[in-house]
Amino acid sequence: MENGTIDFSSIIRNFSSAPLLGDRLDEKTGFYVDTIAARTGSLYKSPIENIFKDCTTEYVYFIHLLLGHRGCGKSTEINKLEIRLKESGFAVRKIDCQTEANLATIEVEDILIFISNSLLDICKEKNININPKDVEKLKYFFDPKEEVTISKINKTVGVDGDGGMNLNFLKIINLSAKLKGQIMGSSDTITTVRRNLINSFDDWNICIGNIVEKIKEKDNQRYPIIIFENFDKIRPTERVIDMFSRGYLDNIRTPVVYTFPISLTYSEKFGIIEQYVARHFFPMIDVKTRDGEKNETGYKAMREIIEKRAGRDLFEEEAINLLIEKTGGCLRDIFNLIIQALRYTDRQSKDKVSLKEASWALEEEKSSITRRITMNDYPALREIYKTKTEIENKDTMLRFLEAHVVLEYNGKRWHDLHPLIYDFLKENKRID
Repeated sequence: MENGTIDFSSIIRNFSSAPLLGDRLDEKTGFYVDTIAARTGSLYKSPIENIFKDCTTEYVYFIHLLLGHRGCGKSTEINKLEIRLKESGFAVRKIDCQTEANLATIEVEDILIFISNSLLDICKEKNININPKDVEKLKYFFDPKEEVTISKINKTVGVDGDGGMNLNFLKIINLSAKLKGQIMGSSDTITTVRRNLINSFDDWNICIGNIVEKIKEKDNQRYPIIIFENFDKIRPTERVIDMFSRGYLDNIRTPVVYTFPISLTYSEKFGIIEQYVARHFFPMIDVKTRDGEKNETGYKAMREIIEKRAGRDLFEEEAINLLIEKTGGCLRDIFNLIIQALRYTDRQSKDKVSLKEASWALEEEKSSITRRITMNDYPALREIYKTKTEIENKDTMLRFLEAHVVLEYNGKRWHDLHPLIYDFLKENKRID
């Protein structure tokens, strides 16, 4: 580089919006910052702590929904939670729906297959012996060509309750692993398995219950825990409600955590599943109060996150404050803007992001985000700005939240326009 002092490419990589993993999750040497107080107003109001307690000691619910808007940082918190659970001695399996399934075609049957696959994988890892008669039906689900009976299993490998993992159970594990790879597609095999699973769900669920109990016996009565990451990215989002309302997922008697689209809480259908799930809201970082005043706790958290990735001296004070203010506490937004501002700074052979580069990046982002609204939306957006709450039309409200033009904050639960949407309407004399 011409300035010869700063490796901008390396710093830009630090602002990837991908969730933190591995060493980067370390609070002292990595990039992780505890932002709970800046999100909820108190260190003691942590939704992640609630999930941890309920999955490890209280077991009030088995289904846990972690709700948060895109880009708020919940995936990083999920990764942190996974590490903590494992360090506490719990068997944990995390499924990334974005990489292990097709988000456009995934069905509730696939979720059930992932659950059974995860439990079987835990059994293999811990060398847990399962009596064949306790899981006799599973092989039929994973291998539709051959229905297994107790007598056939006994004749083939014998029933051995104490002699280590039997050959038939290992075969079931191998079949389930092979099937998992087909969930991405639409083969005849996966279609048949889905149909068989639903048609004989009670048999499948009994087998799964038996496996859970065996894992608990091995782990001093600790339940295995399953986490579905990027579950909130399933589209259209209404399909997520349909998955839960079909009455299968609530029969699983071990803790399962799902990232969940917060916008669906505005759907009337959400009431169908609300009775048997625990909701854990992971809010945005509050960078201002409902009255529009600067929230120092939120600004401090955002600055700490940024400084861990770029140091203290890479931004002029006015520039970093402007970026925090205009992104409303959304980490993904400010990361994207910082990347663009850093590129502009590097191309000018400068060593510090000034107000000019920050403003360029903001204008570019404003041009992008305002394409998500039309003139017909202006009255509803003005109402949200004035009242700081949701509007009566739930469909429109849901659309605004999904489009990220309206943001939701914690405390007494209030809403506001994305700062760049407000600026656009103000500049065009569409709002006071």
